[in-house]
Amino acid sequence: MLDMEKIKELDSHWKEVMDLAVKYGFVRQAAGGTAVLLTHKNQLEAEGEEKYIYLQKGMNGIDVTLKEE
Repeated sequence: MLDMEKIKELDSHWKEVMDLAVKYGFVRQAAGGTAVLLTHKNQLEAEGEEKYIYLQKGMNGIDVTLKEE
């Protein structure tokens, strides 16, 4: 038998986990309670620099470009 209360309690942390994943830029894809998370190194290798920059800004709200001085 499954402990459905325990499962419900664990799932109650989904938003907390996803907020952290977004904050630190690990979200590559997310929809309907499912997410694909990648390290930044893997994102950059898989997507290339231009798409990585675009996806970080769009998906996670993070600007990974160098600041002009």
